[in-house]
Formats: sequence, structure tokens, C-alpha cells
Amino acid sequence: MTSVSEPERMIDAVRRGWTRLGVTGGTFVLIAAVGLGAQPDPRQMSGIPRPDPNLPDGTITVRVIRGTFANNVVGHPVELLAGDSLSTAETDVEGRAIFTSLSPGARVSVTTVLDGQTLESQPFTTPGSGGVAVMLVGVAGDGGGDPTLASVARPGRVTLGQESRILIELGEENIEVYYLLDVLNVADTPIEPQTSFEFTLPSGAQAGTVLEGSTPRAVVDGPRAWVSGAFPPGVTPVRLAYILPYAGGSLALSQTFPSDFDQLLVLVEQWGAMDVASPLIDRRGETEADSTGGSALLWAAGGSVPAGRPIVLELSGLPHHSGWPRIIALSLSGLIVAVSVWGGSGAGGSDTEAQRLAGLRIAREKLFTALVKVERQHRQGKIGATRYGTRRAELIGQLQGVLQDLDEGLAPAVADAADRTSREATRSTG
Repeated sequence: MTSVSEPERMIDAVRRGWTRLGVTGGTFVLIAAVGLGAQPDPRQMSGIPRPDPNLPDGTITVRVIRGTFANNVVGHPVELLAGDSLSTAETDVEGRAIFTSLSPGARVSVTTVLDGQTLESQPFTTPGSGGVAVMLVGVAGDGGGDPTLASVARPGRVTLGQESRILIELGEENIEVYYLLDVLNVADTPIEPQTSFEFTLPSGAQAGTVLEGSTPRAVVDGPRAWVSGAFPPGVTPVRLAYILPYAGGSLALSQTFPSDFDQLLVLVEQWGAMDVASPLIDRRGETEADSTGGSALLWAAGGSVPAGRPIVLELSGLPHHSGWPRIIALSLSGLIVAVSVWGGSGAGGSDTEAQRLAGLRIAREKLFTALVKVERQHRQGKIGATRYGTRRAELIGQLQGVLQDLDEGLAPAVADAADRTSREATRSTG
């Protein structure tokens, strides 16, 4: 049997739960469904007994989590009350406490106290065959808004958990970068990091934004990004995105984070001969496009990265257009404008009107160029149908306005020229 590597397992888990979210400047962003709504909200399942015929007869399992399925509570006591009898068991590495050899027909309930909150199941009867599975869900990664958690925060350290990842997608002459971070606090109490959780986006980054599903305490203001306050026990999701333009076939991106990366994982949307390299990467692979429309991905993984160490990613094989056609087009446009202005001045036209018409001609050339570029990108499959249709309609609307202004501005000159021609013809025949 072929083994599946940890990065491949994580990517497969992400693909099973991808949700498409529109963001400024981006085509879409892929967000893992765990804890972000694509799977059932675990809080709605808390305390509800579920018969499980696969369990041994008379067995009850109780899974304890904080907020999300990915955040098991390990080594925590759970109590089972059956009549006047009270039993206690601790959760294992999967967050499950197991009670065995219970008599059929007994009326029972399970409880635990987590972060000062009592979690209790509905009373239920043990079945004659099989067992019962129960899940008890504590407050989410942000503490569920409980002010008592913030009041007991202590200094400490948090890390970027193993589900954290950097996702890079292609835009129009830019890359769209997504930091999908899980800030992990393994302590039983809220932690106030000794160094504030703050970092600066790479040079040239534009349109920085906080994505849906992120903690409400995350902020992006220009090149700065930070999370204020203490981090509760468990996972606090931090989801950020920005756009980074590029001009050639390669680009270097450097980013430092205020906490250790438990495991570096970079996902890059594949396009042609694109590749990613970094001294921190020691494993890599590829995934094919899936049936849900997810793009083919190049994944690159490494070990832990300490806080403050730059994560340098070198992207090569980026699709780009040579600058020479654009330079030639602009030069020709300038020549056309100069000739038009000179011709207008020689005919005695208004300098102001000539300048306005020259500006309209420049705008017309730029819009035609942009329209051709969008058509080419659509044919090459670089942009999707929705984005193509929106951008094309926008360009055509602007172009129609410019052409209309040009027609109205040129009409008097055409009429004057026609009138002059008519007068000259009359004199010659007279």
C-alpha cells in the first residue's frame, strides 16, 4: 500500500472542504472547511447522544473538543452518571473518554467542566447492542466572547499550527497571496504573547484584507497586520490576503511571522512551468485539478520555522507579457496624438479642444489594448468566465463612452471641413 505524506493528507483535507469566497483583487480563495462552516457546526451537535452500532456492546465514547473538530481536548476528565453511580475517565489523544461494560437499559448522562464552563449531555439509555457516541463542545478559539477567559491570561508563547499554510494564486500580472494561519495555544489558559502578534506584509503588497472566517481581532492596515489581545486555549484562525504585482517571469517574496511555524506548507496554483523554491523547502509534489473545480496545485513543505526568520519564496515561470509591444503601442499612440494636435493647430482649431481630443484618442488606444489583453487571457484560460465577462463589459462600456465623445468632438471639425470644401468648389465653378 502506498503511504500518503502529511502534506498530501492536509491538501486532500483542504480539497474536501474548499469554499469559494470573493475577495478584492482575487479570483477566489481556498479555505479549509474545518471550523469555517462547510462542515456541520459542532456546537449544534454538543451533548446529543448518537447510537453507534460499530462500538462494542455497552460502550460509551465521549469526545471533548474546543470549538472545532481539529481541536481535541487531551487528558481531560469526563464524568458519567448512571443512577447514583459516578464514573470518571480521561480523554485520549483523540479527545475521547471511553466507558465500557455498562448495563443495557441504564439511564445515564455525561458531563465535564472545560475552561470554567460545564458541558453536559442529554440523558439517554444505554442500548442492548452497540454503543453510544457523544460529543461535548467547549468555547471556540476566540473564547466564545467569554470575558472571564481574557481576565486570566498569562504571558507565554503561541505557534502557527500544522494546519497553517500559505496559498498563492495567479491574477492579472500579479499574484494573490493568502495567509491561512491557525494560531495554536496548547495551554489550558489564555496566553498573552510576550512579543505582540504583529508583522509587516512584503514590500509592494497591495489591497491587504482580512478574510471571512478569521478572528474578529485580526486587523490589516496598509502594510501592517496584527491580532490584538490574548489567545484563548486551542486554535485562533487568522485569515489574511493581499496582492503582489510582478513585471517579469520571476518574483521573490519574503515574509517573517511573529510566532514559530510548526510546519511550513506552501500551496501554489499551477500554471505552465511555474515553480517555487526556498532553502526552507525539503519536500514537494503536485496535485491534479479535482472534480469540484479546484485548480491543480504545486505543494512545497518544510520543517519548523522559528519566529522572525524570513520565509523567502522564489517563484519562477510566471506568465507575463513582454514590455516591448506595450512600449511600441504607447510610442505610436504618442506619435498619432502629436500629429493630430499639429494638424488641429494648423487648421486654426482651439488648443483646448485639440488637447481634449488628444486625451480621448489616448484613452481609446489604452482601452483597445486592455480589451485585446482580456480576450487573450480568456482564450489562454488564465481568467474564468465570470471575471472575463465582468471585465469585458466594463471595458466595452468605457470604450463606447470615449468613442461617443470623440464623435461629438470631431463632428464640428468635419462640418467645417465640408463647408470649406463646398465654398471652394463654388468659387472654382463661378
